[in-house]
Amino acid sequence: MFDIFLKDIKLKWRQYLYASLASYGSLCTGMSMGWTSPALPQLRSNNSPLPREPTLQQESWIGSLLVLGGLLGPLITVPLLNRIGRRWIIMVSNIPLLLGWLLAGVATDLSTIYAARIMWGCATGMQFATVPLYIGEIAEDKIRGSLSSLFLLFINVGFLLAYSIGPFSTYWGLTATGGILSLFYIPCTWIIPETPFFSVYKGRIEEASQVLQELRGTSKDAVQAELEGLQAIIAREFKVEPSVKDLWATKGNLKALGICVFLAMLLQLSGIDVLLFYMEELLIKVGTKMSPSDGTIIMGVVQVVTSFITPLVVDRLGRKLLMWTTSLGLTIFLGIIGIYALLDSHYHYNVESWAFLPLLCLIVYMILFTLGVGPVPWILVAEMFPVRTKCLASGIASFMCWLAGFIWTRFFRDVAASYGIYTAFWILSVCCGFGFIFSVSPLLPETKGKTFDEIQDMLNNRTKQPNPEPV
Repeated sequence: MFDIFLKDIKLKWRQYLYASLASYGSLCTGMSMGWTSPALPQLRSNNSPLPREPTLQQESWIGSLLVLGGLLGPLITVPLLNRIGRRWIIMVSNIPLLLGWLLAGVATDLSTIYAARIMWGCATGMQFATVPLYIGEIAEDKIRGSLSSLFLLFINVGFLLAYSIGPFSTYWGLTATGGILSLFYIPCTWIIPETPFFSVYKGRIEEASQVLQELRGTSKDAVQAELEGLQAIIAREFKVEPSVKDLWATKGNLKALGICVFLAMLLQLSGIDVLLFYMEELLIKVGTKMSPSDGTIIMGVVQVVTSFITPLVVDRLGRKLLMWTTSLGLTIFLGIIGIYALLDSHYHYNVESWAFLPLLCLIVYMILFTLGVGPVPWILVAEMFPVRTKCLASGIASFMCWLAGFIWTRFFRDVAASYGIYTAFWILSVCCGFGFIFSVSPLLPETKGKTFDEIQDMLNNRTKQPNPEPV
């Protein structure tokens, strides 16, 4: 068995390497997303780069503008994905990423910080729309889910770095660290190859063959069948230029779009960005007695550890099972936090003996989100759509994800201030409850281990005709 494992690693290690190098940018954007949790207290301190302490509304804009900037990502990537390729868009995402760190580092007023957040959001949106697509096109079917999970792993490492460095550093130290780490993404993006699919699409057949040989660790003859399959798909799907109408041209496409848009919006409506952006503040508001900085570090560690587990289970347990179990868990534990906050902040019950409960629930929340609700929508985007519509679908799902995230991160604190933090958590719980109902229904098919044609048969309700037996 060990020999089989070593042989498998020898054949597939390049796929893991290139998926990791492409995903490294999400570490940098994850750090920019988690930057608000330790940075907002520093902006209120005497060592703040700002001339005066920001108001609650201004802090909400600092948090939400990154998500608003994320809306720019799909608008940039969708028109260019089939023109310049996946690799070049991933490389271009370095520009707003580094510009954001530069602006944050020299900021002396709110407008500069706002601009930095928008730049980070633009880079994040570009990566969310491109990197999962890139990974899906270089991966073999059997490890596609595992490789796609690496994207979320690197995001969580970025959050952990922000949570770990921020409380023990100055505003400028935290920002400089993020900028330096982002510089390393430049060589990462130069090393990765273009996907075989895009090379074939552009008529560079020999280049595609060489990349396939490298990715699969096999000979030219061994990848010939896969190469011919790509050529056949492109010849069939790209007789004319793709258009938005293709997304509803078939029942399967329309159903896939609805599934992926709903789950991408659920990802944000579950409150993940709210929790990650304002982690220190929320730990204080829900009544936990642990130091906010210690609590955020614990949360970051939990995210990263769980992210290592996700690739091991996503291709074994299946997408549907992970979605309904994790969304059910989020519904329950977010509801419990709301009840605790109601008893503590509204009714002023003595909950001293249960002070550990909010942090425990948030830890379980992070575990469940990282296992299911977080990675599954992007895995499904890469799996469900024909190659003709995949770029458009990825962009639309990403756009709707960021739109939902912007609305919620912008107004979450207003809801909490006006109606109580418990009300805000109950709204999150209800959203996850809708996700559970959707996930257990027949609307969400299981795609684990299935080929694209098998997935399309399910979406279009087609049944395979049995081959006639020889007479």
